[in-house]
Amino acid sequence: MWALFIGKFCDNVMHQHYALQISFASNESISIRDADNNQNTYTQCFINSNICHQFHSSEICLIILINPLSTIGHKLFKKYSQKLIVNLQEDFKDLSVFFKAYLNRQLAFEDFINHVSVSLKQFECRSEHDLLDDRIYGTLQYVEQHFDRIISLEEIAEFCNLSKSRFLHLFKENTGLNFRRYQLWIRLIKSLPYLKEHTITQTAHQFGFTDSPHYTRTFKETFGLLPKFFKMIK
Repeated sequence: MWALFIGKFCDNVMHQHYALQISFASNESISIRDADNNQNTYTQCFINSNICHQFHSSEICLIILINPLSTIGHKLFKKYSQKLIVNLQEDFKDLSVFFKAYLNRQLAFEDFINHVSVSLKQFECRSEHDLLDDRIYGTLQYVEQHFDRIISLEEIAEFCNLSKSRFLHLFKENTGLNFRRYQLWIRLIKSLPYLKEHTITQTAHQFGFTDSPHYTRTFKETFGLLPKFFKMIK
């Protein structure tokens, strides 16, 4: 549903990812460059799904990535659907306070995570299932259960009892992403905890990537940095 990262992001290249992103600066502002080479600074901001950007922070900052298909992501996407990169107004104002308390060692990491969870839940919709066509909802569950291998178009179309062309159209219509790219995204996200404790080669093999260069290339296109730098982020 969501993932959290704390660290410095100085060596970040232009990239885009499926997740919605909310970010908070600690001291200095965060600098973000968009696809048109416009650069702006923020103390806290929202970046929409699949928006090309370059993120720079020489000080420790907080990044939260949220699945657009989750109950929280859906409500956030509806609120900011017309925005690409924007200041966060009053939303999540409390998170900025808790983040600074954590950095000042006034709040334990586990307690900080609990505060993040509570803050995000204020944006929860009724049911994740209600947001999607039943067949696509079933597809997402199937991909979650079999994330460690590549699911063929034939297999998933048969699972949904749809023709291949109808499935591809319905999936893109419901998720905004093609099926192959969604599989890649899920495997990449699932690999992050494993990457913290294992080599890039081991991680690539474990999560169904062709080899470590394929994993590294996908990682950089998605997050704007190399996997070796991610291993240094909390």
